[in-house]
Amino acid sequence: MIERGPFHAFIDESIRGRTYRLTSVRVRSKDLAVVTRDVRQRIPKGQRRPHMSDEGKQRRRQILRGFASLEIRATVYETPYAGRGDDKASRDRCLQGLVADVPTLDVVSAVLDTRGELRDRQDRFTLHEAMRTACVERFGFIHRASGDDCLLALPDAIGWAFGRGGEWRRLIEPVTTLREIDELG
Repeated sequence: MIERGPFHAFIDESIRGRTYRLTSVRVRSKDLAVVTRDVRQRIPKGQRRPHMSDEGKQRRRQILRGFASLEIRATVYETPYAGRGDDKASRDRCLQGLVADVPTLDVVSAVLDTRGELRDRQDRFTLHEAMRTACVERFGFIHRASGDDCLLALPDAIGWAFGRGGEWRRLIEPVTTLREIDELG
């Protein structure tokens, strides 16, 4: 079990029904090379990352069991989602929750899956405001395409499994914590 950092976080979002989830997977700095190598070995030849919706059941189980065996920890930030295609309020709540946890979880940097320049700019504003409010100084972040950082496969797969529930959620439970975020204002 990993407990001491510093950690780097890899972050991806998912929406299922009326629930918005932001999955943050933490990897200890000293474990980055080992975890990166292990994740790369699990990516099928010819792909830049596993696509859980495209994989068969046996392959999904294999991927999730493998990820759950790594020296990682995941937090799923979950909040209500109003629908109508605008997830900004839900995402902002989850990002604020993430930043509030930064000091406790000893996260020093984060890689967020990019969502395009406009939305990435909105994220940066929300993150800077949350850092100011929470008096968090030692936290850097960057947006990258999922194909450019193989560790973004971790929150993608874990978030998918958590959202699907049942057997899939049970496979990643050993490394996953749920943090529910109430609606604000």
